[in-house]
Amino acid sequence: MGHGLLQVSGTIDLGQFWPSGRSDADTTTVVLKLGADPIRFQKNDSAPFRATHVFDDAVVKGRTSKAPIRNGHVTIRLQGIDAPELHYQPAALSSAEKKGLNAAAVDAYRQLVHPYRQFLGATSTKALHDFLANTGKTTFDCRVVTQVDTPNEVFDTYGRLVGDIEITLSGPPINLNHWLVEHGWAFPTYYSSMTNDEIIAVDNLAKTARSKKLGVWKFLGKTVGTFDFTLREPKKNDTSVLASDKGPVLFPKLYRRFTNWSARNKAKVTTRTFQAFLAAGPDGKSDPCFETADFLANGVHSATHRTFDQFIESGKVIKFEPGGLVFSEAASKLVGPGGSPILSF
Repeated sequence: MGHGLLQVSGTIDLGQFWPSGRSDADTTTVVLKLGADPIRFQKNDSAPFRATHVFDDAVVKGRTSKAPIRNGHVTIRLQGIDAPELHYQPAALSSAEKKGLNAAAVDAYRQLVHPYRQFLGATSTKALHDFLANTGKTTFDCRVVTQVDTPNEVFDTYGRLVGDIEITLSGPPINLNHWLVEHGWAFPTYYSSMTNDEIIAVDNLAKTARSKKLGVWKFLGKTVGTFDFTLREPKKNDTSVLASDKGPVLFPKLYRRFTNWSARNKAKVTTRTFQAFLAAGPDGKSDPCFETADFLANGVHSATHRTFDQFIESGKVIKFEPGGLVFSEAASKLVGPGGSPILSF
């Protein structure tokens, strides 16, 4: 749980968001402000912000291996939220999965690897796009903040900086993470890297949005249905999809697992039921998690460890509420050019 604060100064380009671009509502590219020490760290509330360059030439090693800063660009995963998927593609078959498969099965799977979308994936992204576009601007100064103590806590296993994005339009800064949840365009989705204060702030907004059945809450799925292979990523500027962009919406993390199973099942790559697939998880074990109330009361070291599959019954009935679980952050390691871990700012 971080007590320090990392701050990143940069700009957001409106054109990246669908329908102009491909970005969805909860992942954003920020362009760092050059020549002004755009990344600063504050050890605690009483300490000054100091410039840090520990991420220069660094590499995040996790499920991918990549530089977190590329040509002055940083990918931000908006912390504490998950919007309906706009273009989720089934993961490539692992070496273990390919063993014993004939070429026809591998090819059948390959034919199913497309960027799929959920209902409201386009609508939620368009809402964010329009909120920004209504200002008449195309580029926005922003501040990305995240509570951390060490450099290794900053980036997720995919090399994305996990934090909150603040922009100033008129008046006080607007937290885009909170704006999306407040208006019902994203589900609360918590990870063990978050502080209690960060979780509670999102949770309060989500509960209000849910009580009003705003956005995604009106369409929240209670059961796992049949995967729709016809729902694909919309083309740029093809806003005609918005007219029919309504229907049951699974919690996005569950949707991603269901997408991977559905493609494998249809291609006959797996004979497992969805429940068994969920229990096996992407890395040989189900996604570890905690119940949110337990996590807030007892912390990451004392709360009872659970697994995601325990909250799905018979691969069908959903037994948890969005915001009711805190997922363990997947492991990643930040290393310098020589491969040594970067341990401090």
